[in-house]
Order: sequence, then structure tokens, then C-alpha cells
Amino acid sequence: MKKQINQVKTFHETFEVGIKEGPQFPDEATQQLRNRLLQEELDELKEAVANNDLVEVADALVDIQYLLCGTILEYGMQDKFEALFDEVHRSNMSKLDENGKPVRRADGKVIKSELFSPPALKKILED
Repeated sequence: MKKQINQVKTFHETFEVGIKEGPQFPDEATQQLRNRLLQEELDELKEAVANNDLVEVADALVDIQYLLCGTILEYGMQDKFEALFDEVHRSNMSKLDENGKPVRRADGKVIKSELFSPPALKKILED
């Protein structure tokens, strides 16, 4: 993930798009722009899926990841993102039940078991 974030950082530096040093909120206009851009790409993904267009699905997925990396930079989390991701992964893996099996909702979504341990993200952000 660091490679991709650094590639997007080069884009941000070249095109004078914001990069925060350390976790913090960007200004309100930037927050709204990031949300709008991500939503546009999610909508493009939905359209590509509806059209059964794998090339456009790939394009939308890459654009979403590119925007996500930019959003990480805009919120100053680039130096903590891997640790944040690892902690969410650890937490997600704790969703298994006492038999080491996933628990699912009727629609197939994996849900938390009684052994679930929430991610400790605040500590990572504050370190």
C-alpha cells in the first residue's frame, strides 16, 4: 500500500492537491469534495457491474483506490495507514466463532461473533 500512496503523493505534489502531515481533518470543502469524488466512482462501479463491463469495473476499482490513497493523504494518515489496516484486519479475523468458523447474516455478510475484538484505532492515530 505504501507504493500506491507514494505514487498518489507524487500526483498531489505535482498538481498541488493537499497533503496533511499527521492525522487531522482537512477543511470542510476538501471533506465534501473527497466524499463526492468517492461517491462518483462508486456510482461508476455500480453502472459498470450493471452493464457487465469488466474493463469499466477495473477502471472504477482503480479510481476508487487512487481516490482512497489521496484521501488518506488529505487526512494525514499516510504514515499510519498500514498499522490502521493491520489492526482492522486483526479485528476482522476475531469475528470467527469458538469453532473457528465465520458467522453470517442471511444475505451472506460476515458478522461479529461473541469473540469479536474491536479495532484499537485511536491508539495508532495518537502514537
